Amino acid sequence: MDKTMPFFTPEEKKEFFTTYRLLFSHLSYCLQKEDAPKTHLSAGETANLSEAFRSQIPSIAKAEFMVDVQSLGEDFQPVLITQNEYMRRMKEMAQLQQGMAFYGEMPDMYSLVLNTDHRLVKQVNDELNTSLADRLAPIDAELRGLNARRQAIETAQQNTKSEDLTEAEKADRKQVNDDIAAQEKLREEALADYARTNKLVPQLIDLALLQNGLLRGEALNAFVKRSVELI
Repeated sequence: MDKTMPFFTPEEKKEFFTTYRLLFSHLSYCLQKEDAPKTHLSAGETANLSEAFRSQIPSIAKAEFMVDVQSLGEDFQPVLITQNEYMRRMKEMAQLQQGMAFYGEMPDMYSLVLNTDHRLVKQVNDELNTSLADRLAPIDAELRGLNARRQAIETAQQNTKSEDLTEAEKADRKQVNDDIAAQEKLREEALADYARTNKLVPQLIDLALLQNGLLRGEALNAFVKRSVELI
């Protein structure tokens, strides 16, 4: 058994880290000030831009990122990285407690903040909307229909316990969830394809990582090579 986590089975360890990530995401949302800068983008544009950038964040050991979109002003940085202070302190304090050394295995959680007022982020968003309009339109249309179907199923089954559902009803619910997941995957692939071909996306991410001392190894080499190509 892992000596750093003596009380956790591998399954419990995985569940623990999943809960930790969800807690970080929830706290990040709850701790935002009511007067936090709001973006002018629509919900759909925000989701697409976030996913495009998320797909190009390099893998960093013991670090995970969530993408946030805010309106920070034209003269502010296009992309910046923040770390939730509450979660950071919780992790540091937990590591000092006797018998709680396993908290050291928790990943550091960061937010990659996109400033939608900056001209470079605007450029990425405009090019994304233009380049992927035809590819995303049928996916979004299919998702609207599937989500409406799922809502109808949930409404019809809301007063029925899971164990009382017929096999056909269970299969119907599973099928619509599988179909939605498949369309979401197609959407993510389209956004990742766009982001991979737009050198500005990884360049902005890497600049923010470099500023925070998080760009290392192959990711740093790729950044240097890309920087030369962009000169």
